[in-house]
Amino acid sequence: MQNYYQFIISRLNGNEIRKRFPYYLSLVRKGIAGFIVFGGEIEQMRRHVGKLQKDAGLPLIIASDLERGLGQQIKGGTLFPPAMALAKAFRKNVGAGRDLPLLKKTFEAFAIEARYAGINTIFAPVLDINTNPKNPIIATRAFGEDAEAVSLFGREMIRALQTLGIAACGKHFPGHGDTAVDSHIKLPVVTRSLRSLQTMELKPFKEAMRTGVKMIMLGHLSVPAIDPSGIPLSISERAVGYLRKRMEYGGIVITDAMNMGGIGRYSEEDASYRALNAGVDIILHPTEPERIASYLRTKRKVFHAERLQLFRKGLISLPARSLPRFDAYRDLSRRLTEKSITISGDYRIRMRSTPFLIILSDEEIDKSAVFINRLREGLPGLKYRIMRPGSETHKTDLPDGQPVIVAVFSETKAWKGGASGWLFENISCLEDKADLFISFGSPYLLDPLARTSKIYAYSDDESAQEAVAELLLKKMKVLRR
Repeated sequence: MQNYYQFIISRLNGNEIRKRFPYYLSLVRKGIAGFIVFGGEIEQMRRHVGKLQKDAGLPLIIASDLERGLGQQIKGGTLFPPAMALAKAFRKNVGAGRDLPLLKKTFEAFAIEARYAGINTIFAPVLDINTNPKNPIIATRAFGEDAEAVSLFGREMIRALQTLGIAACGKHFPGHGDTAVDSHIKLPVVTRSLRSLQTMELKPFKEAMRTGVKMIMLGHLSVPAIDPSGIPLSISERAVGYLRKRMEYGGIVITDAMNMGGIGRYSEEDASYRALNAGVDIILHPTEPERIASYLRTKRKVFHAERLQLFRKGLISLPARSLPRFDAYRDLSRRLTEKSITISGDYRIRMRSTPFLIILSDEEIDKSAVFINRLREGLPGLKYRIMRPGSETHKTDLPDGQPVIVAVFSETKAWKGGASGWLFENISCLEDKADLFISFGSPYLLDPLARTSKIYAYSDDESAQEAVAELLLKKMKVLRR
């Protein structure tokens, strides 16, 4: 009977790898295809992954969502700016042929650090296009709003990763940009015609295939233009057929995570069977891999495994020995963050006096401390207020005759479902009072503000907060001379 574990990539919690190592080893001995890594510490990760690899018959797929480099998941790795920020940092220089060496160096850092940690497959680049500003899950994860920019950055990322032995995975086919629903929560519907998809959404995927991308991830998306039945394309025979025949793709096809609400009305077991039956090569991240393998055995159907086995044979199996240049990569990340900061409008008119700062955050944990503390170092008299869901904004409570800065913290992340209505309500309430809005996240949050000056930082990590604070302090220092 066929071993169905070979079609499954299971979750690996890096923070628990030592404690749960016997369990992960048991999955390897059952024939699991590999693991998707979440969290962990770099030295512990490489040590235990190396042990798992040595016990495997074929090289394990050790994958992770490293859209922003190793630091996105692994402590000790470098966290780079998100895709949108990288595109802003390079702006039109890359398209004109300038800055390509620096972009290549950036993506090479992703690969070098990943190899050191024992990761051989990166679920990136994101090839979605920001065609819907209300999208709750893509936003800053995408390189841009047009097919040309996304294709260009996606191509360069694939080349850099795969030249250094890391398998790249383009996602989320056929494009998750034109949705207003988070597929972690429920199944989004893309209503574009096939002609429209071919003109826009499919272009980055076609370019990725020309570049030789080794893996494509199917999104949990209903796209009637490709499959009129409305089922998620991740389990659709028509979607796989479109990839294989119409787009002539011969690489690995993988589903998005099976623990997501985007699989719709199907159970994880049924969705996994349907995906393999449709011609998908790998089932990603079911909640319980043993349950899926057991269910598949009851179906007694043999699925082709030759392409997947060949892919695994070509993977790097052991962590690299050479220590990455972490300090240089962190410095590069800081420089790119600083270059990415975008200013809209002239906010300097009233900044000759110390401003009043309002933090609007709909995060479970407020992340604004670095920004506040750096501003207070340069402006000892700075007063501020942190507002979170449950608090109210009253314009009469704000100081008269004093400039007002509103900093918005709202991360684009899985399962959140997008920014809260509370956040948009308070942004609107403060529009006439604020001299400057700052978005430490999606720039689209500030789209309704037509008349107010804005700064876009694209992420809420410490380097972005420091960069914006330094920019403000520098401008205010000049104005006060």
